[in-house]
Parts: sequence; C-alpha cells; structure tokens
Amino acid sequence: MLQVSEKAAVALEAIRRSEGVPETHGTRLSAARQPSGDLAIQLQFVEEAEEGDEIADQDGAEVFVDSELAEPLSDTVMDVQDTEEGLTFVFRSRPTEA
Repeated sequence: MLQVSEKAAVALEAIRRSEGVPETHGTRLSAARQPSGDLAIQLQFVEEAEEGDEIADQDGAEVFVDSELAEPLSDTVMDVQDTEEGLTFVFRSRPTEA
C-alpha cells in the first residue's frame, strides 16, 4: 500500500487549508490520461473515498488511492521535493527490508 511521508502529509494539509477545503476532506489520487497517452496522477480534495479506493493515512492526513493506481503505487512513498518551481510531489520506491 502507498505510504505518505510526514513532509507530504504536512504539504497536503497546507494546500487544503490555503484552498479553504474543510478539515473533513481527504486527498484523492486518481489516474488521468494525457493527450499523449501518458498516465498522470490527479490530486483532488474530496469528502470521502470512492468504492474500491485504498486509504493511506499519515498523522490524520487521509489519502484515497484510486483502484487503477493502487497496484502501481503499492510499493512507493509519496514525498515532497523542493524544486525551482516550488514543492513537487514525488513517488519514490520504498526501501526493501533486509
């Protein structure tokens, strides 16, 4: 299952607050096809998970993962990277346990 880093949870909460979204809403990740055919990840604030979504939680920040993305993201950590353009969400492979 997708894990959410503490930094990503803090960033999601900051975005939610800045957009005036109620605290009761979670973040939903869903697949969005690009005109090129590539798959992008869409981020939305929603009241509740949809049927079939997996739920990741980090310190109360709920992230609902669309069933189409659940398997591809199952061994990843959602994190934040500081770039020249600002904060960017990234998905990193989870370290394997020895």
